Amino acid sequence: MDEYMVVKRYEPLIKRAIKMYVHDKNYFEDAYQEAVLAIIKVLKGYDEKKGDFNAYIKCAVIYSVKAFSKKIRENISLDEELEDGGSLYDLIPDDTCLEEEYVKDEDIKKLYRALECLNKKQREIIEEYYFNGKSMVEIAKDKRCHYNSVVRLKERALKRLKDNMQNQE
Repeated sequence: MDEYMVVKRYEPLIKRAIKMYVHDKNYFEDAYQEAVLAIIKVLKGYDEKKGDFNAYIKCAVIYSVKAFSKKIRENISLDEELEDGGSLYDLIPDDTCLEEEYVKDEDIKKLYRALECLNKKQREIIEEYYFNGKSMVEIAKDKRCHYNSVVRLKERALKRLKDNMQNQE
């Protein structure tokens, strides 16, 4: 039996699955093609040891249509019109404040300039602790020095950073 005949034989199943899972009629043809592809894949890879051929095709068709339905639900456009007018884009709250973002960016720039004023050991401790997320114990082990030395070095670095950032204002 050729592929065309198999697809024709299972056409009612394909249409029923599309009707159940794909609610937007604009996607009917795409969903149909996905189901046909699933049938062709089954025909090419079917092994009689796997069991009932009909059940295998039914599962393939239903799962392919379900997957397609899920894929088109995930790709909703923000410009899509809603029933009461407007769009999804209009419903998204705008929490950004340009002034706050600018101040935040300026503070980050100050911080990086202040980091350049630290000596090598202080900068390494700050980078390891705050940027790389290492604990003080890990840093002490990596540097092969006493834990308290790392703590004091970090405290001095933070004080120096704070002073430097205040002087930049």
